[in-house]
Amino acid sequence: MTRKIAYISVLILTGILFVSGAWGAKTATKKPAKRKTSSVFYLPKPTGDVQEDLDKLLSKKLNRVGRWGVAVMSLDDGSLIYQHNSGSRFIPASNTKLFTTAAALEKLGPEYSYQTEIYACGPIDSTGVLNGDLLIKGSGDPTINDIATMEDWADNIKAMGITEISGDVIGDKGDFLPEKLVSIIPRSANKLVRPKKRLAWRLSGLSFRENVVVVTLKGGRIGQPVNFSIDPPMSVNIKNLSRTIAGSYSTVNKKVKNKDGTYTTKSRRVYNNGKAYASFDGATLKITGKLAAGASKKFTFFAKEPESHFARIVAQLLKQRDIAIKGDIRASQEHPPVRENNTSLLYVHYSEPLSEIIKVINKKSHNLYAESLLQTIGAEVDGEGSRKNGSTAERNIISQMGLGEVDLFDGCGLSRQNEVSPLQVVNLLKYMHEQPYWDVFYKSLAIGGIDGTLVGRFSQPDFCGRVYAKTGSIGGVSALSGYLTAKNGKMFAFSIMVNNTYRSKLARRIEDYICKLLIDNLS
Repeated sequence: MTRKIAYISVLILTGILFVSGAWGAKTATKKPAKRKTSSVFYLPKPTGDVQEDLDKLLSKKLNRVGRWGVAVMSLDDGSLIYQHNSGSRFIPASNTKLFTTAAALEKLGPEYSYQTEIYACGPIDSTGVLNGDLLIKGSGDPTINDIATMEDWADNIKAMGITEISGDVIGDKGDFLPEKLVSIIPRSANKLVRPKKRLAWRLSGLSFRENVVVVTLKGGRIGQPVNFSIDPPMSVNIKNLSRTIAGSYSTVNKKVKNKDGTYTTKSRRVYNNGKAYASFDGATLKITGKLAAGASKKFTFFAKEPESHFARIVAQLLKQRDIAIKGDIRASQEHPPVRENNTSLLYVHYSEPLSEIIKVINKKSHNLYAESLLQTIGAEVDGEGSRKNGSTAERNIISQMGLGEVDLFDGCGLSRQNEVSPLQVVNLLKYMHEQPYWDVFYKSLAIGGIDGTLVGRFSQPDFCGRVYAKTGSIGGVSALSGYLTAKNGKMFAFSIMVNNTYRSKLARRIEDYICKLLIDNLS
């Protein structure tokens, strides 16, 4: 009996352990349920009442997208149609360019033109020898982008009978203070650079095509140095230590699983084109490594000294026209040109008027153009073209417009120190609407669905061509400010800004929604 009871006890204990072990295993593998958070943001359906619709949109729910500020003003009487945080300060990003171009029109006028001058710093004898330096003096023109323009300069110098320059070819910055403009360019905007690579443009009184140099390497004859080209053409020292190789390839096999569970072996070729490198310091191009015949590789550089860079381009074009250069190619900072008392003006190049330049700034949001224009304002007001002088002059001009104090420290909007309110933006737009050059300013803005940075927005037939505005976007910031024409034909100034946002695409969608709501319902 005792043995039977012991046997039953063992069976019961074993069953309890089995059940508890199974339950424990089940509870151990069970994961806590995650709380579902929707990333979808539903825009409310408009009711036709602008005040009610925008209040509903700009409710507490919109705070998760960022901090918003909105101002809408009638151009008829200057009354505010709608406002939300309109007096708060926001980082405006490229909406800063609205203030830069407005201040330039106010100070310089729409007909203002840059002048780039070429001087002979010495006499020219009967054989065509310039006994002195050739000086190229800039005034900050950012629009010299076509090599054909500089070829015309070289042709004119050749036509003057000049055959030789005994001195140096010198690039002079004029009244500009050389500075650096730093930006981050994603691959989608420039395929020549890596994603989010920090780029540094040099600002100067002389610049050609944003001071960018593109070197292309291409494999030539096997055993010979690699072929290369420089764009733009420049007079530089070349150290070509590279070699062209035959190249090779290997076959890589990879098993790929099919839908039915079987495997297929796929092969692909991996080519070995060698590794070639280029380095450029502004005066010397050095090429090393190996590159397969027929293969090519591109390198992008930024001129560290725009004045000497500009002079090297001019020097190369002169050499192509059999004009000998006996001296150096340099910038005027190294030491002043000789024989200044014998200086004579040979050629003057005039840029397009300011009315055309600001179209590039506002439609394409061109940072280097905007910074150059800011420095130009500083040069005209204070005698020295620097970012500091330009910003100070711009703030004074804006204050004289009656807009109060603005915190603007650059011309393009990359600075995070910039702060303005949506109310100040619409007041600026209202002020510009009352000026004789308003049509110039208005036509410089991107047109919704048609051109510039708004070509892909407001493209629907009901809204296309009704929004003339400036976009703005840097990390955590999105903005849209300008003019819109409602369906009743009346025009309004508006400014929409959002800071502290991590969803820039959604922010732009909300900006568009607000503009479309205003176009449909303002009367």
